[in-house]
Amino acid sequence: MLSLKYLILMRIALFLLVLLGALPAFSQHSSDRRPPKLIVGIVVDQMRYDYLYRYYDKYGEGGFKRLLREGFSCENTRFNYMPTYTAPGHAAIYTGTTPSINGIISNEWWDPEWGKHRYVTTDTTVQTVGGEGTVGQHSPRVLLSSTITDELRLSNDGRSKVVGICLKDRGSILPAGHMPNACFWFDDKGGNWITSTYYQDSLQLPDWVKFFNARRLPDQYMAQPWTPKLPLDSMPESFKGWSYKKQLGKNSGFPYDLPGMLKSSGNYGAIRYTPYGNRLTTDFALEAIESMQLGADSYTDFLCLSYSSTDYCGHHFGVHAAETQDTYLRLDEDLARLLSTLDKKFGKNNVLVFLTADHGGAETPQHLHDLQFPAGVFRESAMEQRLDSVLASVYIQPGKFVHEVSNQQVWLDQESLSNAGIASSDAADMIIEYLKAQPGVYDAFSYDYAQILPAEFPFIAEIRRGLHPRRSGDVIFTLDPAWHADDKFFLTAGTTHGSPFAYDTHIPLLWYGWRVPQGESHAPVSITDIAPTLAAMLRIMEPNGTTGTVIREVMK
Repeated sequence: MLSLKYLILMRIALFLLVLLGALPAFSQHSSDRRPPKLIVGIVVDQMRYDYLYRYYDKYGEGGFKRLLREGFSCENTRFNYMPTYTAPGHAAIYTGTTPSINGIISNEWWDPEWGKHRYVTTDTTVQTVGGEGTVGQHSPRVLLSSTITDELRLSNDGRSKVVGICLKDRGSILPAGHMPNACFWFDDKGGNWITSTYYQDSLQLPDWVKFFNARRLPDQYMAQPWTPKLPLDSMPESFKGWSYKKQLGKNSGFPYDLPGMLKSSGNYGAIRYTPYGNRLTTDFALEAIESMQLGADSYTDFLCLSYSSTDYCGHHFGVHAAETQDTYLRLDEDLARLLSTLDKKFGKNNVLVFLTADHGGAETPQHLHDLQFPAGVFRESAMEQRLDSVLASVYIQPGKFVHEVSNQQVWLDQESLSNAGIASSDAADMIIEYLKAQPGVYDAFSYDYAQILPAEFPFIAEIRRGLHPRRSGDVIFTLDPAWHADDKFFLTAGTTHGSPFAYDTHIPLLWYGWRVPQGESHAPVSITDIAPTLAAMLRIMEPNGTTGTVIREVMK
């Protein structure tokens, strides 16, 4: 019979064995809880979902292919509102909600709060830093909800660093939120990265930005013609003899005379329409990581990195142009350089990367029309004057009754209508009747009627999510598929976006690095799901206006 002492010793030994067996699991669990050193949010402006695979065979191994191979792809990611433009897209990604909550209804609009037309991030209370005139008079004050970057800094008394970088001001400002450490965008005139006094008290750029600007990389990139990376006859993914594109400078095809454009224009704006705009953005982002010591301490930092040249190129050349393909092949090289640098500096498991887009892009209507498709361009820019004439002829009251027609919305001048004795509802009804009779218009209705249309009405949920009660127009109209209203820049060449249709809403979403499983899913994902998923990963609060939900597949 075993002694009591022996039994006690056996129980102690068994307890120690259990404890020792649990330690590795406990240690592993604790390790899993450590946050990433750095998050890099990449937004590729105007990247359609199919670009991931259309150019796949021509990509290298270290960029898009690596993200697909080693990361997780949400293959069925879509925007859940209209209009699909740059500012609303960037805002939705980072706020986890739609224009109906965050207030970013377009890139520009008639602002009833201002009583005039506004560009989204314009802020005349701040000054330009690093440039001249109004090019730096921008801030995020227009944004009505917090961002995931705001919530990260709020979670630890601002110890996390947040930086926004994009050629476009709005692509840098809206993702970085209300309280970033820095925000920079590109000044065409000086060829420099600049900011505003919203982000710093001094009228001088940080020394590291001055040193970077002094390297004059835009001059180097525009000192040689833009020629394709691959021979054109080895790019069957793009249409041979594609003519539905605009000239860039004096050239209508490769090679593009960038030195001549710089000399004739006297500014660096042309770099935006070439792959070198993305290359310059990558150069600056890598310098920001080093100089601002992102990821250097125990608090997670966040780099909001947006690539704009894909959008400028797409608008100019169209979705089937060799120029567009060349821009993506060279962006692939930049992504490979970025990922390789992050690996060497931090290690893959210490950095979380996501890549998505702010909207897609459409087929050129003239091209579709020539192929016997029903397609066209609605003359929105002429509509303001026409609607004034319609109202004046009906009510025998000459005057200006329409503030603006843009983004498929009509803003009425309520004061002018009242002074003329015209009821706003009557004016709206007349405008709706006129619009419904125009080619390409699917339907038209008042803002109030949009709120009560049945759920079965095509895209009504997306329309409602794109409207804000204090900012949107009095009348909304929708167009047929393959019709667009961007007639100022989009008639017979190039592409545009803004609709609720798949070509504008279906975009890529790739996750890579820290705690990200390998694989893919075709489960439906909304663009507003990115921010709450990041919040769940970091175990912090989601942005205060969030309407999206966590993407469970990425959390496995």
